[in-house]
Amino acid sequence: MRLNSLPAQGSGGSASGTAKVDTQRLDEAANALVDLRGDTENVDNAADEDTLGAVRGLNAHTVPGPPDAGSWATAGSLMTMDLRWGDQVLNLKRMLQDISDKLHTTSGHYTRAEQEERARQTSISPFG
Repeated sequence: MRLNSLPAQGSGGSASGTAKVDTQRLDEAANALVDLRGDTENVDNAADEDTLGAVRGLNAHTVPGPPDAGSWATAGSLMTMDLRWGDQVLNLKRMLQDISDKLHTTSGHYTRAEQEERARQTSISPFG
C-alpha cells in the first residue's frame, strides 16, 4: 500500500494540482454588478419622483386646514410604501456593492498567487 502518492491518471485528480481561474471574467462580473447598482439607483430615483408626484396630486385636492386634516389616506400610504421601497433599494445596492468588492478581491488574490507562483518557478528553474 502506498501513502503520499498522486492519484493514478484518469482517477479524477489533477496531475498538476493547479486550478485555472479566469480573473478577467471575475472582474467583468464585478463591473457588471457596479453597473447594475447604478441602474438600480436610477430606477429608484424615477420611482421616488413618480410617487411624490402622486402624493402631491392627491394632497392638492384636500380640504383646507392643517396639513394632515384633509389628506387622503392613500397619500400617506404611498409615502410609507416609498420609504419601505427606499430601504429595500438601499439594501440591494449594498449587497451588489459587497458582492462586487468580493469578486474584485478574489480576482486580486488569484492574480497575486499566480504571480508569486511564477516567480517561485522562475527562481528554482535551472533555465532562468
